Amino acid sequence: MGETEIGRIKNMLKELPFFEDFTDDNLEYFSKQLSLRSVPSDTIIFNEGDIGDYLFFILDGAVDVRLDSSPTKKIVASFGRGSCVGDMALIDDYPRSATVIMTENSEILILTKARFAKINRDNPDVANKLLMGIAKNLSIRLRSQTGRFADLA
Repeated sequence: MGETEIGRIKNMLKELPFFEDFTDDNLEYFSKQLSLRSVPSDTIIFNEGDIGDYLFFILDGAVDVRLDSSPTKKIVASFGRGSCVGDMALIDDYPRSATVIMTENSEILILTKARFAKINRDNPDVANKLLMGIAKNLSIRLRSQTGRFADLA
């Protein structure tokens, strides 16, 4: 990946709330660990039950998260620009809990589990900030689900 692309990725990350606690040096380092991909609409990014080894950030576009194991392939969430998707794959070794499909032509940044291990080893400050971002995301999603449960009571 060339310096121009790394600079572009760094500038895109600066615009995402997930990275608000990252310094310029953190973003520079982290940008070098990511892969930038353009993905057409209707592309399945991963399937429910797959073994997960990466997460991705949506720079542009949108995805639906659906449960293929349900009879109707129910859509349980939709995410757009700035969202982090597939984050549990960096935390555990369980199969993917849902299928993720692009609903628009999209641009995403991929972080593999192997790259995360490198970050954890070489730059603990960035790894800690990344984990805190993932924890915040999971907390927000859990609170959202808890709200849905309250509506059923």
